[in-house]
Amino acid sequence: MGSVTRATPKQEAEFFKTHPYYAEIKDKTFYVDEARLSKEGSTGDFVTDMHFGEALHRLKETAPEWHTRLQKAADKDPAVQRWKKESYVYAKQEGETRPIEQWWDVSRFDQVVGGFLLGGPNANIHTMRNWDRKKLPFGTKFRKELEDFEKALGRNKR
Repeated sequence: MGSVTRATPKQEAEFFKTHPYYAEIKDKTFYVDEARLSKEGSTGDFVTDMHFGEALHRLKETAPEWHTRLQKAADKDPAVQRWKKESYVYAKQEGETRPIEQWWDVSRFDQVVGGFLLGGPNANIHTMRNWDRKKLPFGTKFRKELEDFEKALGRNKR
């Protein structure tokens, strides 16, 4: 997150005229549609959580050792692999066209990591409140690596 700066309100207003997302990091600039997130129910320090969540998209570059550990654990965990396939079926119904491995590597894997770290019934980001780590199939091997990653980040407050 360190080398990324927040866009100005003017830059964000312009950016979100053409981008349907809640947030995005583009060219080392963090854009967040704070008003929309708040209006739709996000509370607390959701901007910081969105920044962190967006930074997870670059985990492969920013913390390659952790990315590899997490990816290998997910690949070896049967529960996660079943969840991956089930999620892909849903994504295809919603219009996903990429092959499953590309979809997983580019879009879904970091979302699952973020769901574990930021999700739960009391999550600041309203879209993360259904990501309950006690109910979702994070498996055993993958869950252990996620817990270790969370501790390494100093986020083990749950």
